[in-house]
Amino acid sequence: MRSLLRAFTKPICFAVFGFIFSVSLGYMLGTLRMLELSQEKAELIDKVNQVELELFESERQIAHCDEELGHKMNALLTDTTPKYIYVITPTYTRKTQRAELNLLSNSLQHIPYLQWIVVEVKRTTLVKDFLEGTNLNFVHLDAADKKLLPGGNICNNLRNFALDHLTAYRNTTGVIMFANLDRTYNPELFEKVRSVTKVGVWPVAFAEQTFQCHPKLTFPENSQDVYPINIGSVAMTTEVLSQKPRFDPQLSDTSALSRILDNFISSSDDIETMFCDNEVVWFTSIF
Repeated sequence: MRSLLRAFTKPICFAVFGFIFSVSLGYMLGTLRMLELSQEKAELIDKVNQVELELFESERQIAHCDEELGHKMNALLTDTTPKYIYVITPTYTRKTQRAELNLLSNSLQHIPYLQWIVVEVKRTTLVKDFLEGTNLNFVHLDAADKKLLPGGNICNNLRNFALDHLTAYRNTTGVIMFANLDRTYNPELFEKVRSVTKVGVWPVAFAEQTFQCHPKLTFPENSQDVYPINIGSVAMTTEVLSQKPRFDPQLSDTSALSRILDNFISSSDDIETMFCDNEVVWFTSIF
């Protein structure tokens, strides 16, 4: 009986042991799996946190860029720096040259953001010393190493050298005027000239007028030029330099200027009139 009981209980013990071992093993494997899942979850959380940090940093950088861009746009929109005025003056040796230089320099003396471009056929000591004695921002050019185009109008050649000088500086922006030495200017003109959109004109007192301001801009019907405007009555923006304008030495100042304007503007609607009721420029030839 005892041996029968042993024979019967032994398998039962093995079965119970096997069951307990299986349960324990399953528990252990389950625990290990839970630990693995917890580790994977922790790693996943770390990755999510890292992505969130990178996203936050990207948003911060974008916000910083937007702020900088806003500052720059505001600076551009609120930039009140006046346009530069480039005054081109051809000159040549004569008895009244120094007196005329002095009269014109007095008109330009206190105009801010202005550059006086004085051009000679050959640079002289008189003009050099005179310009250096002023407090003006000036450029002194000559035709010593340049080819003069054929024609009797030397001043048109000299104006071309000044335009070439401005064209060479591609960042040049502003307004161009042609001021001969036989003109006297009211400083009020220059402040008005800065606002010219494309081309501006004004009458010159004591000079033969080639256009009428009232009631609108009109030109003589019998003129051979499209825009018969006196050289001392016009200002144009430096946009004209992109068309490489040239004064023809075989033409008069007025006719050569008319050709430049005809290539630059679409119609007389692009020309602004100013100071039609006030005298701000006078023809004051000494002799």
